Amino acid sequence: MNDDGFIDLRLNRQEGQVNESFWPSFTDIMTTVVMIFLIALVVLLLRNMELVNQLRSTMEAERIAAELARATGEEKDSLSMALHRARERVDQLRLEVLRLRQKGLERESVISEQLVSIGDLTSQRDELSRESSRLTLTRQQLESDIKNKEARLRTLTQSLRNREIELQTARDDARSLQANIDSLQLSLRESQDQANQLQDQLSSSSQALESARKSTQELDRKYLVLAGDYDNLQVKYDKLVRPARSSQGRHLVEVRYSKKLGKKNISWREGSSGEFQTISRRRLDLVLTRLMREHADGLYVKVIFPDNSGLSYNEAWEFTNHLHTSYDYYFRADARDSPIEQKETKEQSGGQ
Repeated sequence: MNDDGFIDLRLNRQEGQVNESFWPSFTDIMTTVVMIFLIALVVLLLRNMELVNQLRSTMEAERIAAELARATGEEKDSLSMALHRARERVDQLRLEVLRLRQKGLERESVISEQLVSIGDLTSQRDELSRESSRLTLTRQQLESDIKNKEARLRTLTQSLRNREIELQTARDDARSLQANIDSLQLSLRESQDQANQLQDQLSSSSQALESARKSTQELDRKYLVLAGDYDNLQVKYDKLVRPARSSQGRHLVEVRYSKKLGKKNISWREGSSGEFQTISRRRLDLVLTRLMREHADGLYVKVIFPDNSGLSYNEAWEFTNHLHTSYDYYFRADARDSPIEQKETKEQSGGQ
């Protein structure tokens, strides 16, 4: 037994007694080191698992944020395209309002001219009516004169019978009276012919006036029908054949045009942001020509007419048509496809 009261069951107890001071201390030290290593390893494993979980959470949050940013960008692009289409529609409606106003003014002028013509024809008809009444009165007077002279002739004939002594004188008087009667009858026939001609002219003028009124109404009706058919065909053609005009993928140029106190004001800018810069018509053509050469994808020329621009429909249409057909990608494609443009291209190629 040892000092603690336990039996020593180890082999070679004498040798253990000799080396008793070295191995227990070494074993305790190594056990402590192993325990510290295991504890540190467990702590590192737990920390590594926590870091892995945090990394996974961070990656998931980044993925969600990227998806949200992508969806937001798509929605922003769609809203931007819708805004451009709405602005284009507003510009088209403004042009249509100007065109309708100009057409209304032209129609009013035509109506005024027709009313003036109708007034002239009415005055001519009244004048012809008065002339006819005057000729009728003249004819009645002539008929009355003829009746009086016929009565006088009968009286003279009776006197001639009773006065055979004055036969030669009476015959001379009769001849002169007969000549007067013939001339009066001729004048009466001419007056009747003239009255008939005036009556025919009055009838033809009335018929011409009625025909002009009917033809004007028929032309107005046909114009409205043709205008409606053309608008419907144009809409169907644009829907079936060509894609819609869009600024996507094109270099946007905005041009503002107005007129104040007889002076034309033109300003422009690139893109949809920034300040408008005042420019002359010739300088604008040079700038647009340069931009068209620099941007192979084509220009999207947006023409803006402010409210109360002071422009007529013809001025607005001429300016817009010039910019679109010369520089805008959409309308330049139309011009290249037209037979006139193809003919000009062939002539230029032949000349070269």
